Order: sequence, then C-alpha cells, then structure tokens
Amino acid sequence: MNWWIVFQLGQWLCQITSPQELYSLSDQAFFAQSIALQPMVLNKPDTTLLDIALFQATNEARRLAGVAPLQYDPALFQAARNHAESMIQFDYVAHEDFYQLDELTLLKRIQKQTHRFGRVAENIGQYQTLDTAEWYGIRFNTRRQQYEYLDAESKQLYQPYNYAQYARYAVSQWLNSPHHRANLLNPAFTHVGCAGRLSRAPFKQRRAPFGRLVQNFGIQRLATQISR
Repeated sequence: MNWWIVFQLGQWLCQITSPQELYSLSDQAFFAQSIALQPMVLNKPDTTLLDIALFQATNEARRLAGVAPLQYDPALFQAARNHAESMIQFDYVAHEDFYQLDELTLLKRIQKQTHRFGRVAENIGQYQTLDTAEWYGIRFNTRRQQYEYLDAESKQLYQPYNYAQYARYAVSQWLNSPHHRANLLNPAFTHVGCAGRLSRAPFKQRRAPFGRLVQNFGIQRLATQISR
C-alpha cells in the first residue's frame, strides 16, 4: 500500500470545508469560493451545497437591500427540506402537504421540529435548472434515450446553472413577486432555513428539468414565552 497517497488523501479531506463552515461565511465570501461555481450535475446534485447556496443568496439579497442577514436555523432547514422532498416525491407545488397530514401546514412542519418560533413564513417555487432562453427547442436523443434542450437556431445545447447561479436565479424570482419579496426582505425575521430538491428524472420529460425550492423564515419567541 502506498502510504504517501493515503497521507495525501487524508490531508486533502481535512481541507474540505464543512457545511457548517460554509453557512457561517458571509455571502460575499461564500460566492468567492470555487465550490459555489461548480455546475450542477442534475442526475446527482449536491443537495447540501444547493441548500447552502440558497441560504447565502437569500442573505445576499437582504444585504443589497440594506436588511440585516438571517441566521441559519437547523429546525427551519429541516422543515424546508422535508417540504421540498415531499413536493418532488409526490409531484406538486403548494404550501399544503396533503400527502403527509402531520406536515399539512407550514406551522405543523415547523412545530414538528421546534417551538422556538413565534412567527413564521414560507416561500416556495419551481424553477428550471437549465439556463435557457424564454423560448427553446427540444429534441429526443435516441442513443442516450433522453431529451435535449437547445437553441432553436444555433442548435447549441443549454447547460445547467452552477450552484451560485441557480440560487441567485431562484432568489431573483422570489424578489419579483411582491408577497415573496415581502417575506424575504422582512427585517423582523431573524432566522431562516432554505432547501431545494431537483426533479427525479431530468432529461426524461419534454419540459426542462427543474427544482422545487423552499425558504422558511422565523422570529424566535422570548424565553418566557417558550417556557409556558
């Protein structure tokens, strides 16, 4: 066995930034990381990196709007992740989860994880994961048995966003909606959990692959309220 290779591999693994470290970075520091610029592999996405990118893009939007950044909260994240996974698994886009009645509403989903928040809000969205023009062509590749999405004139294939681009694109869509924008930029909210899950069979449908994304916002209760 080549112990030098094993040693070098161990050194490399030790240098990998943990998810918690990536959450603790400022949005500017995070988006300067090469890891944020990795193209999304739609058949096998790094969902942890996607969740972190959504969190950082949320705080980037708040910073640019002059609003204080939100803190990452694991309970809000878990509620967001569960809902994003449910929307992909059962193929729907809605705030109500009729497939899992113990997680029917936002409040139920969050209170299943924690009772620390006195006020909560949720943004959801479905956004495609390919950077296409508004109108694009579709063809079926019989050799690969999948659809391809291309510029109708040049025939150039459209490629997936990288993690930074996709997170920023999703946040920009929320900002373009008055209700979602009000949640995202609300200075009263102090904590957030963000999660996204991608379509299970990318390139197997005529429509472009997509992600279903969730932001859960919260304001913590006072300690005296929690104890009651």
